[in-house]
Amino acid sequence: MITEEQNRLLTHVEGDAPLGQMMRQRYWIPCARSAALVPDGAPQHVRLLGSDYVAFRATDGRIGFFDEACPHRGASLVLAQNKDCALRCLYHAWKIDVSGTVVDIPSEGERGEAIGARIKVNKYPTFEGGGMLWVFLGDGPPPPRPPLPFLDLDESRVWVSRSISPSNWFQGVEGTIDSVHVGTMHQSWIAQHFGKASADKPGEGSIGLTLNTHPRYEVQDTPYGMKAAAIRTLADGKQYVRVTSYVMPFVSLVPASGSDRTGTIFIAVPRDNTHHILFWGFWNEDGPRMESEKQMTVGTRDPDNWVTFDEGPNRTWGQDREAMARGHFTGFTRCLVDEDLVLQASQGVIQDRTKENLVSSDVGIARLRRRMLDEIAAFQRGEPAADVPDTVRPLDTVQPADYVWRELA
Repeated sequence: MITEEQNRLLTHVEGDAPLGQMMRQRYWIPCARSAALVPDGAPQHVRLLGSDYVAFRATDGRIGFFDEACPHRGASLVLAQNKDCALRCLYHAWKIDVSGTVVDIPSEGERGEAIGARIKVNKYPTFEGGGMLWVFLGDGPPPPRPPLPFLDLDESRVWVSRSISPSNWFQGVEGTIDSVHVGTMHQSWIAQHFGKASADKPGEGSIGLTLNTHPRYEVQDTPYGMKAAAIRTLADGKQYVRVTSYVMPFVSLVPASGSDRTGTIFIAVPRDNTHHILFWGFWNEDGPRMESEKQMTVGTRDPDNWVTFDEGPNRTWGQDREAMARGHFTGFTRCLVDEDLVLQASQGVIQDRTKENLVSSDVGIARLRRRMLDEIAAFQRGEPAADVPDTVRPLDTVQPADYVWRELA
């Protein structure tokens, strides 16, 4: 159990909240799918840490990222024209080029260019990687790019979707560290797509084992965040080890397919105190995307609005009770991720963690909270961020009984 003040530190990001300030100053923040930004296409509204921004792709392919409000009188630049490598505000036709310079003020005639040169437009550094646009909202030079294995992969090897969730960002992150729920809440999806693996003949990376073997849970702090392991002893004495790598503050790399070069991407980014963006997808460094992606991303869903929420009059979010009667565990039959986001939303927009009753299998959740509280405290003390490796990966492997994942993961 944590205190009310600790819960506030872990969840509040708006204004002067220490967590929001740390995120601005120390991290690149994923904010949009790259494919949603089309040259001369519609500007995209982006809300991060309680503030509103506009992202757009210019005629020549460059990215512009500004405060949403026009610097003239605050009209939304999401409504602006996007052409000639600039946004033109609809209210008074001020033109702001992709570099963040006001280059035309029609009402001022010849004086417009000189006036525009003196006006500050808040423009933010960005880069594109892993199918996403990343932005740095802090002061000074940006930090190194996050140590993720999929940032430089081409589109055939990485796929990512975007959803808006009506719950606090930390509920999303905790869901990715909580290995216990995988074999319970997701049991119908796992059985459908992966089968119920045999504990005496599991095969490398057999996620089906999560349905019928009880693991022990171990965690390890790292300079970049944390590793959370679920370890199962097989009938032949070997260990089936699944290690999720958590890269502070947003990213979890969940293992799959018996390799550390493929996996599932979960990134929970705070829009504000009560909503977060979930980026969810798959990558494979050695070839086309994983077969599991083909299995679980069926249908014609909008990748920029993958999971939609309507809790309905009974707060059941479209749950199918008839499907449950036929044997589906949750009644959310469209997509595995629906189960995650609906159950997180059901905890309330900001979960009251002071009322929980944690047990031994919640060791990953408890350590995650302590790791983040320690990082926030270090930031408040002015300590520099730790150095991190070039690349972080998850782990999914069957190994001999004496295998030590902490030393080798």
